[in-house]
Amino acid sequence: MAFKVVILKRAEIEIDEAVFYYENIKKGLGKKFVSEYQKNLKTLKSIPFFQIKYYVIRTLPLKKFPYTLHISVDENDKKVFIHALTCDYQNPENTRIKL
Repeated sequence: MAFKVVILKRAEIEIDEAVFYYENIKKGLGKKFVSEYQKNLKTLKSIPFFQIKYYVIRTLPLKKFPYTLHISVDENDKKVFIHALTCDYQNPENTRIKL
């Protein structure tokens, strides 16, 4: 049975910011970022059990961009919650919102 992916507000904002950033670097690069992100969503729907990084938060790095999805999994309800999308070059001490 497939998992349902729920994108939390913080993650929505960070995804939009990343798309905007890449689209401003080069036209069409934002679309490539979205495509890579969507591949990860497809993976999460079938196999969400990635490395546990902090307490119950699991991480899934994007392959072609230096970003990582931070997720949690509710096995009983078959839901995957995307909590954040962080840049791998960003200092975790400087993030706006803490996990």
